[in-house]
Amino acid sequence: MSVYVDSDALEGIVSMLAASSAALDDAGESAPSAIDAGDAAPALLGIMARLAENAGQLVVALAAASEAVGVANARYREQDVATADSLDTAWTG
Repeated sequence: MSVYVDSDALEGIVSMLAASSAALDDAGESAPSAIDAGDAAPALLGIMARLAENAGQLVVALAAASEAVGVANARYREQDVATADSLDTAWTG
C-alpha cells in the first residue's frame, strides 16, 4: 500500500480555508445593528443573533481547519524527508 500526499494541493486547501474564514468574518461587519420590523422586530433580532453566532462559529472552525491542514501538511513533508534520508542511508550503506 502506498500513500501519496500532494503538498501543493494541501497548501491550496489551507489558503482556501483561511480565505473563507477571513471573508466570512469580514461579511459580519455588514450585518445590521438595528432592525425596524415593527412587531416582528424581536423575532427577527433573535434570528439575526442566531445567524451571527453561527457565522462566528463557522469563522473559528474554518480557521482551525486551515491551521490543522497546514500542520498535517508540514508533518507529511517532514516525514517524507526523514524517510528519504533513511532510504538514502540504507541504499548507500
